[in-house]
Amino acid sequence: MKNPFSTSVLPGVLATTAVVISLSAFSPANAASINFTINEFTGYDTQVKFTLDDEIAGAGKVRFKVDFLPTGSNTIADIRGVFFNILNDSLLSGLQVVGTDITASKFGPAGTINSVGSGSNNLNGGGGNFDAAVEIGQEGIGNGKGDIQSTTFTLSHSSQALTLAQFSQQNFGVRLMSVGSGSSREGSSKLKGQAPYYTPPPPPPKKVPEPSTLAALGLFAVGVLRLTKKANSLHSSQQHC
Repeated sequence: MKNPFSTSVLPGVLATTAVVISLSAFSPANAASINFTINEFTGYDTQVKFTLDDEIAGAGKVRFKVDFLPTGSNTIADIRGVFFNILNDSLLSGLQVVGTDITASKFGPAGTINSVGSGSNNLNGGGGNFDAAVEIGQEGIGNGKGDIQSTTFTLSHSSQALTLAQFSQQNFGVRLMSVGSGSSREGSSKLKGQAPYYTPPPPPPKKVPEPSTLAALGLFAVGVLRLTKKANSLHSSQQHC
């Protein structure tokens, strides 16, 4: 009679078990983001926070989150335009943007963009020129498409994967309108600043099984060896009968 559990099966069983245990025990994460604030270079005292993330939006995409931060007596403002540079200018022609609040966009030529959408949505007076810009909402806070204090949009490319490295130490700008507090919102601001240097996160370390996992694997191996020995003994006694 053929041994139903021969020793030739043992290595495969152990290897398969080790793989199953390893896959169930380890689930490394490697998320990354850039956070920074920019300040006004002209107009009312204001501040805007940027959060860029290349994990939440999906592979090859970068999510922009732009938030107005209350400063002093200026507790509210309407975000009208977001301006930024990108490290690789050759990517500008393939950029695509998706966002609920976006009403217009410009991508390139590099270093030529100072306004987007309406003529007043600009960074004149010291803001410089940028590679890209998106218009947020519409001018005026009573039209149902304005008065935006926080906005999110996703940037992608038609053929290349984008990462946070493209925005490392790049210049950013924001146009704010209807700045003020309560019903007094006659102010405006233009802001600019630079993203910090981006260092990609290290790859997740190669983990070794915890003692409990090793113990479970060892006990399983011992059990398999005992079954194999018993089966071999039974097979040997049957041959002598």
